[in-house]
Amino acid sequence: MARKRARPTNEILLEAAMRLGLPPRSVEAEALRLHLGLPEFGGLVEDAVVAKALRELKARRAFAEGGIAALKKTVPTLRGAAMRDGSIAWSIRTLIPVLDGGRLDLRIDAAPETGIAGILAGMAHRNDPTWRLDELRAAVAETSVRTAKSLRRAVERLRDQVAEDLREVGADAVTYIDHLDRSLRSRAFLLSPNLNQSLTDTLKGVRARARNVAREDSRLRRLRDQVGFGAYIEKFSVARRLGRRIVFHMGPTNSGKTYAALEMLRAAPTGTYLAPLRLLALENYEALAERGLRAGMVTGEETLGDIDPTHTARTIETADLIRPVDVAVIDEIQMIADPDRGWAWTNALFGIPARLVVVCGSDDALAAVRRAAEAANESLEVVTFVRKTPLVLQETPVPLEKVTPGDAVVAFSRRAVHENREILVAAGHRVATIYGALSPEVRRAEAARFRAGEADVLVTTDAIGMGLNLGPLKRIVFSAVRKWDGVGERALTNSEIRQIAGRAGRFGHQDEGYVAAVDETGLEPIRAALAGAPTAPAADTRFFVRPDLIAINSVAEEMRTDSLREVLAHFARATFYAGSPFQPSALEEILEIARVVDKARLPIAEKFAFSVCPVNRRDPVSLGLLERWTQARAQGATVPALRTNLTGELDYQERTVKLASAYLWLSRRFPETFDDAEAMREMRARANGAIERHLQETATRKVERRSRRAKAAG
Repeated sequence: MARKRARPTNEILLEAAMRLGLPPRSVEAEALRLHLGLPEFGGLVEDAVVAKALRELKARRAFAEGGIAALKKTVPTLRGAAMRDGSIAWSIRTLIPVLDGGRLDLRIDAAPETGIAGILAGMAHRNDPTWRLDELRAAVAETSVRTAKSLRRAVERLRDQVAEDLREVGADAVTYIDHLDRSLRSRAFLLSPNLNQSLTDTLKGVRARARNVAREDSRLRRLRDQVGFGAYIEKFSVARRLGRRIVFHMGPTNSGKTYAALEMLRAAPTGTYLAPLRLLALENYEALAERGLRAGMVTGEETLGDIDPTHTARTIETADLIRPVDVAVIDEIQMIADPDRGWAWTNALFGIPARLVVVCGSDDALAAVRRAAEAANESLEVVTFVRKTPLVLQETPVPLEKVTPGDAVVAFSRRAVHENREILVAAGHRVATIYGALSPEVRRAEAARFRAGEADVLVTTDAIGMGLNLGPLKRIVFSAVRKWDGVGERALTNSEIRQIAGRAGRFGHQDEGYVAAVDETGLEPIRAALAGAPTAPAADTRFFVRPDLIAINSVAEEMRTDSLREVLAHFARATFYAGSPFQPSALEEILEIARVVDKARLPIAEKFAFSVCPVNRRDPVSLGLLERWTQARAQGATVPALRTNLTGELDYQERTVKLASAYLWLSRRFPETFDDAEAMREMRARANGAIERHLQETATRKVERRSRRAKAAG
């Protein structure tokens, strides 16, 4: 008799809430499950316990929404951040002046002592930020005094060093102080036994940089103007007028950094979330709508939700750089270094018009974020997050035949994924499959199969690094530690290894995550990465940018040409020369597409739209179709929906989905030409269904066949 699978605990909790008279939409089941410490499946609890937990969560949430802000007003040195399980992380910030006059303050964060922590817990329990407030003020003030006293010698030494620096730079003292002030405001030092030495070591380089800026301020300003950096920054005029404040939530995977940022977004009157993937945009749009906010979603190919939303979730390429909002969240900021898509993060970091810009990502992006904030003369605060569950490297290799349920096997090509998949299916595993060529819908469905237990093993590329909920994932097994990056094969960076490995052992599902390699050669790179070895600094640290339509039109007018390729080539020569802070984003591929679209007699603005259309630029079939589409546009013809064969091979279906998405992208810009969008959506859904059926059938077919053979033999 087949064993009955346990029900999801969240469903059980929602049923209990309904018995208590609460509508399901008003209950955050996952937060409730975490608060009660229940497993993901089969967690049973009495209704009375649920009712009590809901009251506690309601009080905590109410305190998090109002109490943190109230305490910040009455006790300004107290900092609080709401965590996913409803708890609040507190720290006490001490500002220690380095110079008189309120400039150059050191920011030191200390953890609350037991007495303070007890008062804060009592306030949260009662949802009363005035409870024992005077006692709290006194205790916090005493902690600040002790902190300042413990650092007295280090601060006196720093004051002497700054005074010596000021004598050295002379007339440029104001520039020195401004730069040092911005640098210090972007850092908060954690109180620790070795902080005195850490301050000396860290601030030595900061002071040297401030002296150089002071001495060379005029020359550097002229250089920025010459290479267009100042002009690029100032073109985002709405953002520049807002006096933006940038906060960097910096930390590894599974540290809660994005969750904390999204809580700030949801609490703001208006806001936008900028996602690296359509999948993430959709999930966060749904989360905003579930909170009762007027929510909308915008991607390159569709819009959803309220016509006039207060909160939007967008793919980062569609960021609105005109309409001001209160809070903007830029996710996966380390993607600013991506040669193909980095331009979109550059635009958002410099140009999103939000009073508070919260960027989330790994520490690899800190240098770029800091350079951007300093260049735009904006404040930067860095908030460090730590991983919530430990990540353990298994010292013994785990070959494919020793893979167990709950594992994800990672490779770095579509071919390697399918080879691993065949081996694991033949070994009796039910396999879910995720790789970059699959659409977001299929990736989401495959991840859901793994979460639900319909598949016991996941085979994937680094596509799992962002945007997928993989709750049961216990162990990441690297089948390779090298990848092809479009130019050549290279070793994975330490940051890439940490990003992928970090998906194991999700907080609330496992107590720890495990990482392994299929052979000995993979262990040492993984060991170094998990030990915190920094990724080697990039040889080229320039910001990736791509010309926008304004730049395209102005260059075309100057050159008196309608050739997109000529305009892009001129733009490259004029902008990306030695000394420029910019580098082109995928310019060679765009130049090749420009050569294709130049064959059509179209306005240059329309040619530019076709050149950045999201087709596979390395696929001759897709480029040929794009050329036919541009010709149809030039001739005033309409472009019907694609016809597809649902019995085609897997790669055929994948190409169909990609081309359908490109059609829908163009239909938003040229609806009178690409006028069959609804039929194309239906066709894409059918192709996605064919892909998902193929993956499900081949994930179990060999297992079933072997089972039938075993029964026949018996």
